[in-house]
Order: sequence, then structure tokens, then C-alpha cells
Amino acid sequence: MPRIGMRHLQMVQMITQTGNVSDAAAILGITQSALSHRIREAERLLSAPLFIRRNKKLAPTSAGERLLHSANIILNEVELAEFDIAKYSAGIEQTLRLGVDHRVGSHWLPDLYQNFNDKVPQAEVELVSDPHPDALYCLRNGRLDVCIMSGAKAQAGFKSLFLLRDELVVVFLPDHEFAHKALIEVEDFNDQVYITDTTTPEYHREYEQVFSPNNTFPKQVVRVGRTDNIIAFIKAGKGISILPKWTLQPYLENSNLKYKSIGPEGFYIDWYAFSRKDEKEGSSCQQLADSLICIFS
Repeated sequence: MPRIGMRHLQMVQMITQTGNVSDAAAILGITQSALSHRIREAERLLSAPLFIRRNKKLAPTSAGERLLHSANIILNEVELAEFDIAKYSAGIEQTLRLGVDHRVGSHWLPDLYQNFNDKVPQAEVELVSDPHPDALYCLRNGRLDVCIMSGAKAQAGFKSLFLLRDELVVVFLPDHEFAHKALIEVEDFNDQVYITDTTTPEYHREYEQVFSPNNTFPKQVVRVGRTDNIIAFIKAGKGISILPKWTLQPYLENSNLKYKSIGPEGFYIDWYAFSRKDEKEGSSCQQLADSLICIFS
């Protein structure tokens, strides 16, 4: 059986990142010839070439890509294990991983950390920002302990705690035409440049609630990723967006941004905290969920 070790996994990862042996060797703290020998050793053990030269850079072959995939998983797990064990030696008995969608904002996090630390001083919270698209999958396999999601449907095997009912509002500059409208109708988006984090329709959010049911869509959609990028584009006069009011609050300070409800009754989303159903009452995970309720209320 081939015996691929940690040094081979690190090698594949570094060469793929840098594209050459000399830079990878420098990062790994070994000589270039030693790393070249390591490549030959791994290829001999696997009976397959791991790299090819492409556009003057080394790129992984199909075999190299497969080994890289495993290397990323294994090295990440080892790093997490080392990090957790270091915490144990410092008196931290448990680390809870909290998955947070960037659209829920972050202004509330310091208060959450303090609230939780007062309740459970022997544990700490590690923030996982923008977790795997299927956050419930991460909960199920233990990569997360609690996650915050908006509008998610209840599913078997998970506890869901209601945190906040939030309004979706349209955000714009004071000189935008929306500033002079008494009421923003869905049809008003037809001739607008819309700034967003995703063009994929998601359950309970603006595409499903606002645009699709009314068969109304902005004339141009610009996808820029995170909320802070959306705000920067709006401030630069590049368009408008729809954001949850809770997410928007910290961006309103020291800015001239304006917002309004959409339609006569408005559109809303609900934020929930999800955890595994088998968590015991009074556990650290349950205490974290209780702290979230305190902060969001």
C-alpha cells in the first residue's frame, strides 16, 4: 500500500498555490532539491505523475487534483484539531462553531460573545462566516454547532429557534428618484440597476417574495458578493438594493443612505437559529442559542 504522508499533502497544496517548486520549498522551509525529491517519491508511491508544466507553471494532473482534494480536507482538520487542543491546554473545554450568513450582519457579535461568556466561561465561540451553502448539512456532520439562517424551512433532526422578524427594505442615496416617492411599488424596480450578493433565487428572500410573484425584474443586476460591497456600490451611485433592515442598521451610521418599505404592507423575512435536535437542555450549545435570543430580542 502507498504511504503518502503529511509532508506529501503539504507539498501538493503549496506547489498548487505557488505554481513552482522554489517558492513552495521556501514556504515549507526546505531546499528546492529536497522538495523535488519529495515529488518524485510521491509519484513513485502512487505510480502516477502529480504535476505537469502549463504556461510556465506547475499544475496538478488529474491524480494531483485528487490528492489535493484530500490534502485540503485532511490538513484543515489537523489545523482545527491542533487549534482546539491548544485551547484545551489553556482551560477552554469546548469550542462551539457558529455559522453566520453575512447578510445577518455582525454588529451584534461582541454582545453575543460577552453574553455567552458570562453564562459558559469554560467554552468559547468560533465564528464561521459564510458557511457551506447547505448550512444544515454542516450542522449534521458537526462542522457547525449552531447556524443562523433566514426563512429556512423546518427540517427533521434540527431544532429551530425564532430570533427576529425583519423587514426587507430598498436602500438608495438621497438624490435617487426613490427618495421622492411616497410609496415604492414592485414595478418601480423595472428600470433600476440592482446590486446584489447573489443572482440565485433563494427561499423567502427578495427574488421569491418581491420579484418573481409580480413578474417584475430590474433591468440590470450586478452581483458584487458581500453586504459591505453592496453598500459601497450604492454609496458610489451605482444602483440600489434590497436588504434586511437588521443587516442595514450599522451602515446607516455616519452615512447618507436612505431606505423605504416596498409596497403598502412591506415584505418580511424571519431569522432563525438552528441546532441539532439531540442537543441536551442546558448544554453549551443550548446556552449559545439562548444568548442569541437575548441579543436579537
